[in-house]
Formats: sequence, structure tokens, C-alpha cells
Amino acid sequence: MDMAKLTLKEVIVMWYVIQTRTGEEDELITMIKQIVPKEYYEECFYIKRERFRKVGGEYDVDLYPLFPAYVFVVTDDPQRLFLELKRVPKLTKLLSDQQDSFFCVEEDEEMFLRSVQDEEHVVRRSLVEVDEDGQIVWADGPVGVYYDRIVKQRLRKRYVWIEQEFLGRRRKIYLGIRLKEDRK
Repeated sequence: MDMAKLTLKEVIVMWYVIQTRTGEEDELITMIKQIVPKEYYEECFYIKRERFRKVGGEYDVDLYPLFPAYVFVVTDDPQRLFLELKRVPKLTKLLSDQQDSFFCVEEDEEMFLRSVQDEEHVVRRSLVEVDEDGQIVWADGPVGVYYDRIVKQRLRKRYVWIEQEFLGRRRKIYLGIRLKEDRK
């Protein structure tokens, strides 16, 4: 009988977002991994994007947070995780003083996030082709999937931004691009 009840119980694993200070994403993840028992969450990460930029006269690709100050935690027990997070010193004030610091990611938002990132939680640059007027006519990767949501393109800076609903509001999301002549 207990086995029948166990198979009927539906375990829903969901993504949650913890807001922290910009630039402190790695530090927060390290603290969570040290303090919160792994049994209360499946994964803790933040999503990075490849960013093309000029440094000292040279062009380089680095990783930058897709959503600065947001850390994602995957769990099937958000109440228990929330209680455990209160033990994390950096979050004690944040979690007790602000109601909106522990957000649930909606199913369609999670699907979007899964579709743009790889298994390392990195949004890779998309290869694009442009016409003679400098307009993108074809793209692979995330830009290809969300081509119809492009609001602005900056070929010289090698990015586009799309608009996407995320955590209850429309947000600008920057996606990196590369041209055929760019080095990989």
C-alpha cells in the first residue's frame, strides 16, 4: 500500500531565483553549496552569456551573467530550501526583509532558459548572416530560435537584444552573435 501511495505522489522539480548583489553570484553559490545540504536542492547556478568586447585594442570573448544578481536553484522542496537558505549569512537579511527575493520560475520561462543555454549554463554566441544593408537574415542557436523577438541589433558590438517575459515583467535579454569572419 505504501508503494501505491508513493507512485501516486507527484514530485515537481522547479526552478527558483534568489536575488543577490551584482557580481556576487559565484560567492553566493559557494556559500549555498557549503551550508545547505545537497539533499534540499538538485542544482545551484547562474546563467552566463558569451560577450564580445574590445579589451586593450584586442577583441576578446568573456562570460558575463545573463541576469546579473540572479542565482537559480532547482528543488522539489522549496519550503525546506527556503528555511535552509536562512542559514546562509549573506541571505539572512535579504530573505527576511524582502518578500520578493525568492521567485519561482514559471514553466514557460524555464523552457525559454533551457532553450538558450547549454549544459554548462552558458548562452553561446549565435552565428549570423547579414545582408548588404547590415540586417540579420539568418541565425543559428538562440538568436535563430528567437529571431522574431529581436528588438535591436549591434553588429559592431556583436549582440542582439530580445524581449522576453521573465519573473513577471518584460525584460531585455542580450544574446551574443558572431559573423563568419570572427574567430571562434
